[in-house]
Amino acid sequence: MLIDTGRSMMSVKMAAAVAAGLGSVVFSVVPAVAAPKVPDVTVDVTSERFILPSDGWTSVDAVARNAGTKAAAGVRLVFTLPEPFQVGQIATTSAWTCGFTTPTVTCDLVDDLAPGASAPAVNLTGYLYGAPTGVPVEAVATVSTTTSEQALGNNTDTKQFQIVGKGTLRGVIWNDLDADGIREAGEPLVTNVGLSFWSVDDDDQYGFSNSYNGTYRFDVPAKHYVGRVQLYKSSWRFTTPNVGVDDTVDSDVVQVSETTYTSNGETAVLSVVAGETTTVDIGVVANSPTS
Repeated sequence: MLIDTGRSMMSVKMAAAVAAGLGSVVFSVVPAVAAPKVPDVTVDVTSERFILPSDGWTSVDAVARNAGTKAAAGVRLVFTLPEPFQVGQIATTSAWTCGFTTPTVTCDLVDDLAPGASAPAVNLTGYLYGAPTGVPVEAVATVSTTTSEQALGNNTDTKQFQIVGKGTLRGVIWNDLDADGIREAGEPLVTNVGLSFWSVDDDDQYGFSNSYNGTYRFDVPAKHYVGRVQLYKSSWRFTTPNVGVDDTVDSDVVQVSETTYTSNGETAVLSVVAGETTTVDIGVVANSPTS
């Protein structure tokens, strides 16, 4: 057997011959060929707020990146937030030069995009004015380069937005004088406790830092929420939640944590349905005399 070990082996061609009753094998070695360096531009479209009412707004980013092994020249990003959105703001850095023709922004990168590097995000803020519900809308971004690249399947990305109807969150915040967890006649409402509702489906919240005469009402897009309440321990503590079988007269907030100065409570996950009302009441007990 003869083996050429003088060169690196990338591919081997073997021929066998049989002579005089003896086998012999000859290997020939082909030199390695390095893969060519090429760019591979990609784009990601993201938005944290994507379940919207018909009069809502959103902020959406497009980020171009070079996943290849060679710098990409002439990088262009074409980013569209279509109707029924109206683009109210375009934000990025001086790394791009951009022009806008409704509903599309076209941005050219000033410098080459190095291998492994990401360009600064291009951000669009879009507003809705009476948009129809139930029809999804997609933001679309496409990136290209004047440098030849082998992979084109990752040059476009989308983000879908849902436009939904509104439901109502409402309830009362009351002083549970006897601390029994039940709202009874004569127990007053509380005006110095605030609450907020946080979407668990996307990044969205509604609320206030102080309640209005102990009652509240929010008309919010139909999705899932968690209600959150923060009490100052010097003034209030949470009453016992979910007492009895009548959900209309008990407290719906459970304490989940505390700090030196505050107690923090949350509701269970709330499913808000378009055209319907979800009631959440909060009972608190005074830790010191209140006026």
